[in-house]
Amino acid sequence: MGRKITIILKNGTELAYKDARVVEGNRTWIYQVNKNEHPEELLALIDPNHIRTLYSEED
Repeated sequence: MGRKITIILKNGTELAYKDARVVEGNRTWIYQVNKNEHPEELLALIDPNHIRTLYSEED
């Protein structure tokens, strides 16, 4: 169940989130989601200019 989101920042830091969803706008929002894909908790708020790579994979 769920999706794993991995983000690699320009400084080389790798961030990984399980059962997460990405919402992009002026900022990149990472939410933890429940089994119905409804947001439950904000895990991260990242400036898109700091992101080198962002990808997701299904579990």
